[in-house]
Amino acid sequence: MTQKNTNSFDTSFFFQPRMLVIVFSGLASCAASLFLLVMFERLTALPPKQPLSIPQHTASVIADAANETSTDRWEEEIEELEKRERDEPTPNGAILFLGSSNIRMWDTLASDFPDHHVVNRGFGGALLSDVAHFADRLIGKARPSVVVVSAGGNDIHTGRSPEDVQKAFSELVDALRNILPEVRIVYLATTATTARISEKPQQQRANELVAQTVAQGINMDFVDLIDVFLGPDGLPDPAMLLPDELHPSAAGNAKRAAIVRPLFQNASGLPAKVNSRQPD
Repeated sequence: MTQKNTNSFDTSFFFQPRMLVIVFSGLASCAASLFLLVMFERLTALPPKQPLSIPQHTASVIADAANETSTDRWEEEIEELEKRERDEPTPNGAILFLGSSNIRMWDTLASDFPDHHVVNRGFGGALLSDVAHFADRLIGKARPSVVVVSAGGNDIHTGRSPEDVQKAFSELVDALRNILPEVRIVYLATTATTARISEKPQQQRANELVAQTVAQGINMDFVDLIDVFLGPDGLPDPAMLLPDELHPSAAGNAKRAAIVRPLFQNASGLPAKVNSRQPD
């Protein structure tokens, strides 16, 4: 009788299907872990990723496209202003007012300047950069003696910097000079209002920068209106504003007009700057 050798190692145990699956699964797991470890070491050894550099020309194209998109929304209103100019042409030598809603909503403009032919070409919500963009269409064939500009507050309100306002004003001046080389340009500074009183420091800085540009130019005036609506307590007087606490009321516009009117008494000899502070 043959005696079974109990000390021999039964290798058939490893060749059972279940054990083969367990063994190969373990090997695969180890290999995967090793691969991930190697990849991690390689990735961490790479130099820091450099920031994406956009060529200057490409950046300019992107900026132009963004500006075009932002101005498209005014197309209908600009077309309406162009139609108004065709139907009622601006007389030569008139005073043309350009700007945002604080111009567009100036319903008493004619009565506030009874000795002059004034024309309103404001469009609500406009940025100063929008006015610059549409300057040639807003002027059209008109040949005014003076162009009054009131815009820039919306630029600050929508996150533009004071330097952006100054740049937009310079672009507007260039556009106006291309059309009307001899025209006098009067800039009405942004005025502090209740609705945007928190923006006053930025408004003030933008006004200062525009005033610098005016001082360096020719045939231009800067009208300081930042505090014109403030009462004795240093806060905007509610009587100077509409219920929205943003746009001038009839009384507010009358106060603005009283400061600006002296500029128009002698178109050939306007002062270089008008300050909103009234005599004591």
